Amino acid sequence: MDATTKTIDFLRTLTVDGYLTSDEVWSLGRFLLDNPECTASWPGNLLSPMLESAFDDARLSTEEMQLIAEMIGSIEEEWRMKNPRAAEAEEDDLPVSFQPALIPVIDAKFEMPSREDESFVVMLDVHSCTCPDWQARPPLPPRHPGKCCKHVAHAFTRTGKVFEPWFQAVLDDCFARGKGLNPNLNWLLLQLPSTKPAVLAGGAGAWCNVFAPGEKGYEQFAFNTAQQRWSYDAAPQRSRVIERVIRQNFVTPPATSA
Repeated sequence: MDATTKTIDFLRTLTVDGYLTSDEVWSLGRFLLDNPECTASWPGNLLSPMLESAFDDARLSTEEMQLIAEMIGSIEEEWRMKNPRAAEAEEDDLPVSFQPALIPVIDAKFEMPSREDESFVVMLDVHSCTCPDWQARPPLPPRHPGKCCKHVAHAFTRTGKVFEPWFQAVLDDCFARGKGLNPNLNWLLLQLPSTKPAVLAGGAGAWCNVFAPGEKGYEQFAFNTAQQRWSYDAAPQRSRVIERVIRQNFVTPPATSA
């Protein structure tokens, strides 16, 4: 095994769960010390000076952890681009972890104005609203994103709280469309290795909406389960993992001719 592959394989053991801890960074430093040949070639030659600088004061700051995590993410992305077939095989074997996407519970009540000179009462502890749109929605489980009419979405911004990036991306989509979230979709939060989670929203239709991390924050994508393709051929990172989960949870049976 060459030095590059050896280093990549070790990095993969650190990032498989999508999180990087300080203990894992220290273990990476020990790995490079024990394998000096890895520091002479990519990506060890990038990681070694960065780790030496971070370890100077025998502690890892939040900023240093962030920089190291970003460097490792960039290395893995570059490796996938240089080795697409190996990367595809790796992604096909990656274990996946997903759960229902749940919106935050906040003990707050707001009176939200509307364009018709009315106002509606929003309760963020139960995600309810007195507007006609919310009242017409079907019963949903607690914290289901479909409880977000446009007034509930705007009420979240009134709290002044900083939300998880995936949830902020979903709220931003509400604001861009001027509508709430579709109550008839199922929402999943998919943990992705080496990056932030993706949000999948699909239902009875062929299209599944995907909010996934990109270079400039979260981006929106759409996957057609009947045609097995991404809209406009624009696929997110870790697309094969995402496709696998979509097929498992949102596949639409193919249409049959009469």
